[in-house]
Amino acid sequence: MSTDRVGGQVSCGELRAAELLPQTGSMCLLDRVLEAGAERLIATAVFSAESLFCRQGTVGSWVSLECMAQAVGAWAGYQGRLRGEPPRIGYLLGASRFQCRRPHLPLERELRIDVRMEIQMDEGLGQFSGRTFDAGELIASAMITVYSPADPAAVIQAARDV
Repeated sequence: MSTDRVGGQVSCGELRAAELLPQTGSMCLLDRVLEAGAERLIATAVFSAESLFCRQGTVGSWVSLECMAQAVGAWAGYQGRLRGEPPRIGYLLGASRFQCRRPHLPLERELRIDVRMEIQMDEGLGQFSGRTFDAGELIASAMITVYSPADPAAVIQAARDV
């Protein structure tokens, strides 16, 4: 990973997003992390006809919401990496103001996903603004609310005990 600083961001060069996320295989929708910092992360995603969410040759624009959520996860993974911690599970609690300017995401084109932390609480609750771009054109945006508990196993067990 290159550590060239660009306006408070670290240029990550060829950092694979999978190194920062708990998602594996076809569930990891992001390819690379281009830049990361204390409040922002920029990643890329490229969809093909073989992609998990491709149906009849198209990927619905709603998938950009998952890309933004995974970019938030990569941001959290990057922050954890700085502290020497492995990627951990996080939960997408909801999205507001989700807007898509196209019905489908393009295939075989590099999309850029840009997320910015708006609020981050000590308990693991956070809100991020997210945007997805195709060749510089904004194609989707949302406010994303996430939860990343310190002990995901305890949260899962508590839910089972209810």
